[in-house]
Amino acid sequence: MQSPQLHSVGFDFETIDNLVKAAFDAGVRGIDSAPGFDLVGTYSDPSGARLSFIKRTGEGVSTSGALAAEARYRAQVVRFTDLLARVALYGPDEPGPLLAQFVSLVDDPIAYQQQELRRDGESTVVQELRVGALAIDVTVHEDAAAFDVSPDARPGGDLTLTADAFISPSLLALQAGAIPAAEASPALIMSVEVQGVERRRNELSGVEFQYVTGKSLVDITCAIPADVPVEVGNVVHGTWFATCSSGIWD
Repeated sequence: MQSPQLHSVGFDFETIDNLVKAAFDAGVRGIDSAPGFDLVGTYSDPSGARLSFIKRTGEGVSTSGALAAEARYRAQVVRFTDLLARVALYGPDEPGPLLAQFVSLVDDPIAYQQQELRRDGESTVVQELRVGALAIDVTVHEDAAAFDVSPDARPGGDLTLTADAFISPSLLALQAGAIPAAEASPALIMSVEVQGVERRRNELSGVEFQYVTGKSLVDITCAIPADVPVEVGNVVHGTWFATCSSGIWD
């Protein structure tokens, strides 16, 4: 089973069925009374790695990787599909400032009423939204100076990226009306300066991954595979999946 999203948090199994069975055998916390869902649940590994499960009536189980993140923000969340939401992060003092806005996977969809994405004024306010990212396809640079002179900083045309780049392509496309909500993804183009790194062992699989605290446009908690080693001061750039949680599974 090849899944960069799951590999980033060490969920390396031969098949998705083996992974789901192992998680349920180990213990999944869930709710089976949410309207429209047969199940909304999660497996939380002691390492901080997390699996999110949802099952709608008449459909199969959808499985996504997630992360128990340390970074927390006051946020407005608009969930517009089963697992995707538009997230706006704010400073601690109301009413602002707005720090960042992006499309993210949410591992606890029952915490946010599903809304029409374009309707103004309808969102769920979360006082301590947990904000993380899973490495999908990333490159490690020695530091910010090395990133600034690398090809990653100049991906094409007149565009120049900085060592705190934080871009949500789906959010930009949705705002422009270029894609429908069903085509959105939690992908980020992001640069993260590593401020702390800890090798952790996923107890379900026995596979190690790196639990990283870092600085991008905002402080963020990241999961990076062990086969992409990083150290404090590195800048890690590339494609990530954003993952957020209100904390109901903590």
